[in-house]
Parts: sequence; C-alpha cells; structure tokens
Amino acid sequence: MDSMTLTRGEELFAEGRLSEAAECFEALLTDEPDNVRALNNLGVIAYQSNEGQKAAELFMRSIQADPSYTDPVANLCTLLRASGQIREAMPILEPLAEKYPDNEEIAALLTEARGEPTGLVGARLAIVNPWDNKFTDLYERYFARDNEVRRIRPKTERDLQDVLGWADVIWSQWCNEPLVYLSKQQTRAALVTHIHSYEILTPQLMEAVNWKRIDGAVFVAEHMRHNANRLWRSQLAAVPQTTIYNSVDLSEYPVHSQRPGKNIGYVGYINHKKGIGLLLQCLKAAVECDPEYRLHVAGTFQETRFEVYMTHLIEQMGLGDHVVMHGWVKDIPGWLGSMQYVVSTSPWEGCPLNLIEAMACGIKPLIHNWQGAATLFPNELVFNTVDQFVELLSEETYDSAAYRAHVARHFNAETNARRIDRYLKSVLDERGVQTSDRPVSKPAPMPPKQVSADAKNEDPRDEHSKPATINFYQPLARQVELSQNRKAFTIDFCRGKRVLHVGCVDAGIMESRIETNNFLHFHIDQVADKLIGVDIEEDGLHYLAERGYDVRKLDLETDGELLQKLAAEVDVIVIPEVIEHLNNVGSALANLKACGFAGEILISTPNAFSFRVMKLLSNCVELVHPDHNYYYSPTTLKTLLGKHGLELSRLVMYYWPTEDELGRELDKMVRSCPYYAEGMLVIVRDTDTYGATQE
Repeated sequence: MDSMTLTRGEELFAEGRLSEAAECFEALLTDEPDNVRALNNLGVIAYQSNEGQKAAELFMRSIQADPSYTDPVANLCTLLRASGQIREAMPILEPLAEKYPDNEEIAALLTEARGEPTGLVGARLAIVNPWDNKFTDLYERYFARDNEVRRIRPKTERDLQDVLGWADVIWSQWCNEPLVYLSKQQTRAALVTHIHSYEILTPQLMEAVNWKRIDGAVFVAEHMRHNANRLWRSQLAAVPQTTIYNSVDLSEYPVHSQRPGKNIGYVGYINHKKGIGLLLQCLKAAVECDPEYRLHVAGTFQETRFEVYMTHLIEQMGLGDHVVMHGWVKDIPGWLGSMQYVVSTSPWEGCPLNLIEAMACGIKPLIHNWQGAATLFPNELVFNTVDQFVELLSEETYDSAAYRAHVARHFNAETNARRIDRYLKSVLDERGVQTSDRPVSKPAPMPPKQVSADAKNEDPRDEHSKPATINFYQPLARQVELSQNRKAFTIDFCRGKRVLHVGCVDAGIMESRIETNNFLHFHIDQVADKLIGVDIEEDGLHYLAERGYDVRKLDLETDGELLQKLAAEVDVIVIPEVIEHLNNVGSALANLKACGFAGEILISTPNAFSFRVMKLLSNCVELVHPDHNYYYSPTTLKTLLGKHGLELSRLVMYYWPTEDELGRELDKMVRSCPYYAEGMLVIVRDTDTYGATQE
C-alpha cells in the first residue's frame, strides 16, 4: 500500500478538496485495485457528489475485498437508509453479524435492516444540563429526529418539576445537583445519568443521590467507571452501567493540516485540576531548546491562588515573552487553526473534550499520562516526564489525518449518540415502557451533517441545509506580543543568520538615516553571518555597492527567478515596510511562494488601525507615506498570506512611545488594546516547505 498517497488523499478529503482527493485514491487503485480504504473513500466522495449508484458500487467493491472492514458497510447502510432501502443491506449484514457477534455497530445495523427499532422512537426525552453546553446541542439534534425532546437548564427546583410527569426518560448530563433532586422525587420517568469526572471526587454529590431510583449510569471512560465503583461500591452496586465516550460532530471541526511548529495551545479553565506547575515546567524546557516556542492559553482562571501562582511563576521562570493569554475563546475550531499542538498536563481527566476537538482539527495533542490517557488516545502521544514532552514536541512525526481518523473511530457523535440511544431504549424495555406507537408531537429537525468515514463535508442532498453565511466579526487574541522598537526586533531576528534584505535602500530617506545612525541595512550587517540586499532603486544600490555591500537590483513583483536563486543562499528573508508600497502584492507573494523557501520570513507593515492615525483623522489629516498603496490589519494580512500558501506563525504589534501628550495617550491605549499599535511584525512560513533542509 502506498501509505503516503493514501494519507495525502485523506488529508485533501478532510479539507474538502474532493476532486484532488479522488485523484490520489484513483492513482492508488491503479496499483492496488482492491485497496479497501481507497474504494471506501471514493464511495464517500461519490455519495457527497450525489452519485448514489456509483457510491453503492464502490462500497460493495470495498466490502467484497475485505468483509471485515466495516466502514464501507456502515456507509452503504447510510446510503440505503437515505433512499428507504435499508432492508437491501440484510444479505451483507447477516453473515457479518454471525462472524462478529460482539460488534455492536453491525448488530444495530442488522436490527435496523430487519425493521426493528434500535433506539427510542416516539419517546419523551428531557435533557437536563445546568450549563446548557455543546453536549445538549449534540444530543438534542440526534434524539429529536424520532422523539419529542425538551432541554432543561435548571436554575431552581421548579424548573425540573414540569418534566417529572411528562418525560419517559430524563437524561441528566452530569451527576450533580439536578440529579440529586430528581432522584428524590416521585416520577414515572426513567432516570439515567452521564458521569464525567469531577462528580466521582465529590462526596456531597455521590452520597446525596438516591441511587435506588437511578435506572442507568453512562460513564465517559472506563477508568472513570472503575474508579467510581471502587470509591462508591455500595452506592453503585445495583445500578446498570455502561461506558460511552464523549464525542463531537466532525462536520463542525475543519481540518487544519499542520506540521511541526512553535505554537502550543492550552484549552480550558486554569485551576488546581490542570497541572499548571507541570505545564510551565514543560514550557520552560521547550523554550530552552528553542526560544521560538509560545504557549497560547484559551481559558480563564477559576481560582485566585492559581492566578497568583501562574503569574508569579511565569515571571520567575523568565517566560513572560512565551505565554499569550487569549481569555475565553468561543470559536475553538477557528482558534486551533493557529496552533500546532494542544497540551494536557492534568493529573486527572475523564474523556477531555479539548483534546478530542484538537485532534478532530488535525492538531497534535501532547498528553501527560494521567490514568486512562493511553487507553483513550494513541500511546505515542502520551508523556510521563518533561524530557519526554520535549521529545514529543520536537520530533518530526506529525499526521493530521491520523489524529482526525482517531476521533472518527472513537469519538464520533453519530456513532456514540446511537450507542446512548440503544442504551436508553434498553432501560425503557427493562421497565416495560412502549413508546414506538406514540406520534412525535413536534417536527423533528433534520439530522446533523452527514459524516461518512473520516469526511467532514455536508451531505449535498440535504435540501434543508442552511445557506452559507459570512462572519464579519473576526476574533482577535486578547493579548499579543508588543515591541517598542521595530528595528531592534528585526535586527535581533537576523542575528547569526544568512539574510536576504528586501527593500534595503530606504529610498528618499537613506542619507538622513545614515547620518543619524538609523539605517537598518547597516545594523543588520553588523549581526548577520551573511547579508544580501535587494531593491529597485538604482542610485541607492550603487551607493551601497561602492561601500562593499552585496546588493542586487530585484523587483519583488516580477523577478521571481532571481528571488528564488537568492533565497537558496540564505536562512531568513526580511521584508520591512515594503508590502504597503507595492503595486501588485499578489504577484510578490506568489513569487515568494514559488521560491519553496524553507526558512522564516519577517514582514513588517503599518497597522490600518493605528491610534495615532485615527487620532489625527479627527482633524481631517491622514498620517500616511505618500507612496503607500495599501493598509493592512492583523486579519487582512493573515488572510492575504494564507491565500498564497503562507502561514502567519507569529504576530508582534510594534509602536514607539514618545513623551508628548499623544505619545502618552498612545501608550495607554496600546496597553489596553494592542491592536491600536503603529504597525505589525509577522513571522511567515511557507506551509509546504518550512523546515526542509536548505541546499
């Protein structure tokens, strides 16, 4: 099997680039006509392209090549179910069910094909969740297809009383205060609870529940179930139990095909449960290996003691420039697009959604070996010591498609919600409650977006899909790096490296800057191992060449061949205060991309939202160089770079403080919101070639 071709095809597939993915799978079939994964994936592509007959044929070819590979079986059943022909799958499912009697998925599909209900139909289900979070949304979408669902976010006991006489099943999303109350009330409803993690360590909850009234307990992980039964044996001895992992709807998590980088994400609250001491020890070790590493925290402090502790330790360990606090982030999938890793240093976890979400987006997790970690996640992503963390972080192994595939196999919402569905039906069957003949009293919404195998794309045949919308509100990190000296930052970036300096002349102001010892090219020359300067201004180039500097005439917009030649001779490229002067920025960036440059590129440019500029606008004056053609903001610059295959890996806002009233006001504004700064310094990489060996 050409695993690289298959992996590349699955990456393209996950990104929604279906035609390119199909080409990879078809090429693989030329040499391996019975490759089951390629056949299955081509079937999914055909299904999503509304070619049902072709999809069915491809799924059948995959099944015939290897009947034990169940993905095409499930996908064929999805296709047949959509056309009302699920019974046609019985000849395939019956021998598989006989051969694999312990396979729950096959057994459920066969039951469905025979026309027997596999889950709740016509039931009245109350979902009780005091936090009304993603779990509620996910389960409501699933169960409302065939049942009447009420979601309850109780603030008082009265909020729970109405469902006691209405519901057939009450699903308590957590084993906490609402369940304590419900377990002590008279109700005909079956009570089933979902037990995560913290509840097990909270005696005032576990001891307060009337467990004799609990009809079922669903644990999020087997190690949580083991610990609960060890700690609360007498309470749980008679309670029917099962284990079903937390899950995500893969269609809500776009794949960010990543490679090793320098951005480490942490997602969640900051409290005593999250191993903050170990987290900072790991970061310190990483920074000692490479000072480019940054820890980005998407979360807020829950405890003052840990806010004081973390702030103190960051300062004492010299990590102030390496930790970026983003606050609470609503769009986690979007935020993860800038991360290459997500770290978990907790001593105790159940089935952590932050790691599942990261892997669904193709981000590599770095997981401390809390009990159960190596069971839920691949062992090669788990570390015991700080040294092992650094090894995991710095190794070249990185497989976005494999991370997402792990989520699709173990934490897929469609699969795990169906398991919960079957469990709830078994609870009602045990109580002798029949609901299948009862009409659903409100129209069930459409199913969530179809996800077959590892795909993420929406089913094109769903006529009820919402039209695409544009989000005009682009979130920015609450905290970002600041520099009070753009030139000093640029000089330090060049230190000890071979440098290509684009725009080396400073046309029109070079002589004055030389006289004041403020000419950037001279300062870079003092710290760089090698320096090549390029510009289009011939007089300035002549002046520098006469003084022994290695300079060439190069137009970034048109001289792609020379740019590629020079880029091969250096470690980094710096383009300070140039892109706002260009006539055709797209051509310039396309030439940069065509170089296949494996190093980092530093670009700086004025900020469209500079406070100083906006302040002068109130006097009907625009503060701008007369030769500038463009303004850029953090979002538009990142978007422009991304459209040309260049990744913004680091953003630094720069400004220069002055002692006048406007300068003091600027300093205050920038410290309140860094996006009022004068300009931006960005470190950019070619997403296809970064890190490759320079020849």
